[in-house]
Amino acid sequence: MKRIIKITLTVFIFLSCVLPYINPIKVKALQSTYTYAYIDTDDLSTRTCPSTSCDRVRHDEGGIIWLNNPRVVEITEFVGDWVKVKYNYWGFTYEGYMYKEYLGGIKTVTLDANYANSLVAKGFPDSYVEKLTKMHAIHPNWNFEVSRVGTTLDYATSQEYNPIYKNLISTTNTSQLSTDPAAYNGSYVQFEPGWYAPSYQTLSYYLDARNFLDDNSIFMFEQLSYSDSQTEAIVQSLLNGSFMAGSYNYNGQTYTYARTFVEAGRTYGVSPVHLAARVLQEQGRNGSATTDMSSDGKVYHNYFNFNAYGSSVSEIVSNALSYAKRRGWDNPYSAIFGGAEDISDGYITNNQDTLFYQKFNLVGYSSKYSHQYMANIQAPYSEGYSSYYSYFYAGLIDSAFTFKIPVYDGMGAGTYIATKSNNNNLKSLSIDGYSMYPAFDSGITSYSVDVNSTTTSVKVSAEVADSKAKLSGTGNITLTGSNTNIQIEVTAEDGSKKTYNIYVNRRAESSETPEQIVKDIGYKVDEDYISGMKQGSDSATIVSNIKKYYPGATVKIYDSNNKEISNGTVATGQKVSVTNNGSTKQFTVVVYGDTNGDGKITIGDYAKIKSQITGKLDMVNEYLKSADTNKDGKVTIGDYAKVKSFITGKISNID
Repeated sequence: MKRIIKITLTVFIFLSCVLPYINPIKVKALQSTYTYAYIDTDDLSTRTCPSTSCDRVRHDEGGIIWLNNPRVVEITEFVGDWVKVKYNYWGFTYEGYMYKEYLGGIKTVTLDANYANSLVAKGFPDSYVEKLTKMHAIHPNWNFEVSRVGTTLDYATSQEYNPIYKNLISTTNTSQLSTDPAAYNGSYVQFEPGWYAPSYQTLSYYLDARNFLDDNSIFMFEQLSYSDSQTEAIVQSLLNGSFMAGSYNYNGQTYTYARTFVEAGRTYGVSPVHLAARVLQEQGRNGSATTDMSSDGKVYHNYFNFNAYGSSVSEIVSNALSYAKRRGWDNPYSAIFGGAEDISDGYITNNQDTLFYQKFNLVGYSSKYSHQYMANIQAPYSEGYSSYYSYFYAGLIDSAFTFKIPVYDGMGAGTYIATKSNNNNLKSLSIDGYSMYPAFDSGITSYSVDVNSTTTSVKVSAEVADSKAKLSGTGNITLTGSNTNIQIEVTAEDGSKKTYNIYVNRRAESSETPEQIVKDIGYKVDEDYISGMKQGSDSATIVSNIKKYYPGATVKIYDSNNKEISNGTVATGQKVSVTNNGSTKQFTVVVYGDTNGDGKITIGDYAKIKSQITGKLDMVNEYLKSADTNKDGKVTIGDYAKVKSFITGKISNID
């Protein structure tokens, strides 16, 4: 015992002598004071200079920014009756001028260097510290905790970026959208009505917590466990003016929606303010198509929009209704309690206990980078502001909230949203007088073209998809040798580049006719019909098979509507055009057994042959020929039996 005491005293004396000479961890740089104020009115805009004659500041989509109370703005300069302010709006930082009289209680505080150093000691990088210290100066009871993601920001972005439709954004600002082939095919793909895939850069911005460390955004990081401080009055203030402002009847009792959220939150350990804010985010203040859904004589409610996905409103409603029916949500009480239970069991207990982590599952115990509540990458911001708004007007904004803030490994420079278009796609590409293979598609960057061996030059024409992009490599191009690689480069407004390659091959023409070529490579020709293609094969193989032996020939494939195609399943009714030695012949494809032209042999074809035999159907041309599977010139029970044997697997091929 004495030995332990002696060692302890020795260590204490040593530390007492040494510690005063060890420099504590300190933030590298800190603003000394912070001047701020609350917006004291609604529908207030800022100007580009301190005069009413100056333009109003506009947001990223081009509209005027209108600020409402409550919103904190930082004052960076005083200009007579005007002040220059900096503020966050939908995740973006803006600056502008406004009259001082519209601000309530301008205050200047000294930032606490000791508190800043305590944040550094917790593990917050310098790029977090000043912003958090500013909020601490306004709200000294707020507690900020590091939540280590365990990966770099770039790695997290790469995991969230795939598949491309995992995260969506609704914006008219195309510079924020992805131009990856899965998200852009000449126009931006709508994965849900009005919703697009964000670019990698945009997604990285919304994953970077540093862009949302201010009064109006911080509540996306609030821990969402239940607290007695979140009273019915607080929830009611959030619901006022919405379709949930009043009450409803359930089992002979009258409930307010606010009371229901509080009771559901207490039961399942979830913040009732979060629950109410989530519903308003999903439904809007006036409700949506999934608020009240009639079916089987009942009205179902899917307030939280569980399973509400689809490419159309009707599909979204159908999926949301199916979920609500399975859960028995045919009254507001069960719909709110059931939704709270699902959020608690599926998210809060999976370490997804903030709005941010419910959107981006970066630290969940299971299903990391999936199991995410919503696709909307802006939802954490808007729902967080709803919570902030509610707390502010309930007089609880200075309560002891805890915020769980993501920190990545190796935090580098800050991220930013693109203000210039990244669209480096072509809208069209062609070589005058020749066909490219495959047919042009903005997402395909490699093409081949065959020309006569005596051709010395070709003319390349192209059009950019975005008028702000620049183009090079077009015009008259001199051909060198037997193969020439023509590179067409598109430079987007933001400087990103994409190169399209056209490989031009000079070929000596053969003397064979199109019919001879088709027969020579093994296909069967019957007047204007071509057959002999294996069921389920790709139409591109027709082109490659011909070009392999007759590189000087020109081959084009058209669908049944005479639209040129470059790939897809070979189907009855398609057309194959072959040009060689100045002669062109178009053949109509017959795939025996494919009687409806969908490229497959199914029970539908089986039924059509039966109808033809019984006289209920009168097939003609290539479709009639495709029904004659044994090629005896008529459609009989033998053809019917052959298709049936193929469908049941007794034979592997019909042709």
